[in-house]
Amino acid sequence: MKTHPTVHGLVALSAVLVFIAPLRAANTPAPRVDVAFDNPENFTDWELSWGPDWYRHDIFAALSSYLVKVADPMLPAGYNLKITFTDIDLGHRNSRHEPSASGAPAFEFNYVVTDSTGTVVRKGSENLRHYWDFGNYLGTIETADTAGVRLRFEKAILKNWADTKLADLRKA
Repeated sequence: MKTHPTVHGLVALSAVLVFIAPLRAANTPAPRVDVAFDNPENFTDWELSWGPDWYRHDIFAALSSYLVKVADPMLPAGYNLKITFTDIDLGHRNSRHEPSASGAPAFEFNYVVTDSTGTVVRKGSENLRHYWDFGNYLGTIETADTAGVRLRFEKAILKNWADTKLADLRKA
């Protein structure tokens, strides 16, 4: 039986990738930003608490990858950041509580920044939910780079936090 030449090419490419993939993985640096979600079943946002697993995974993956993208460049060489979310409310759209007048997204989390020796350089707890006027708040943050992006306001709030709490680490 004759096989199509494309099949031979795919087999050869697969064989090459089998050998290259482990090498590339070995050269990939370990992530310096670790994001965790503690007891998401208790989060204020109903869909994150009781919604389908695929939805929770999708939101958590989007927030995690965004925080890695934003925070990693702010960390000096050898530094690590661990963020543990303890509550999330995605703009009170699906809150188990009465929606606030502002409708602002809300995050509660703890964070720890360590240097290359594991010494804690900075740590804190954040409660990013008290915005008196969400409309005016949006005017105070840069959202142009997130226009049309899923979770754009949530990402803008987290970027504003990172710019405020982490950006000066590079200068230290």
